[in-house]
Amino acid sequence: MPWYAWIATALVLLALTAAGSYLALRRSERGRRVLALSTSGRIRAGRALLRDRAIGRAPRLVLLALVAYLVSPLDLVPDFIPVLGQADDIAIVIAAVGLLILLIPRDRFEAALREAEQPRPPGPSTPE
Repeated sequence: MPWYAWIATALVLLALTAAGSYLALRRSERGRRVLALSTSGRIRAGRALLRDRAIGRAPRLVLLALVAYLVSPLDLVPDFIPVLGQADDIAIVIAAVGLLILLIPRDRFEAALREAEQPRPPGPSTPE
């Protein structure tokens, strides 16, 4: 099989995995709540989970690996490739959130979501 067929196969598998994971998140109440959060809310939920010692080592490692992947300049598909470059990042995030939902006890995950959903108090205003 030529090299481009391997790449096409890998991209199709990545797309199918992302689509399946997204559908699984949409069916789950916790998944819908995570998807409804703003970016800063997702960050707050992740921080709350990292601070929670009751979740165990495996979920904490998944969270740290996700953050490391997102900030790393190395990607499965380079970001300069239109659409596909961002699609791999989205697929990794969706798969990681799905894995976290499976690994973290429901009550601990719910507590992190409640913390993330609380409105943030307004910060100090900047003088003009």
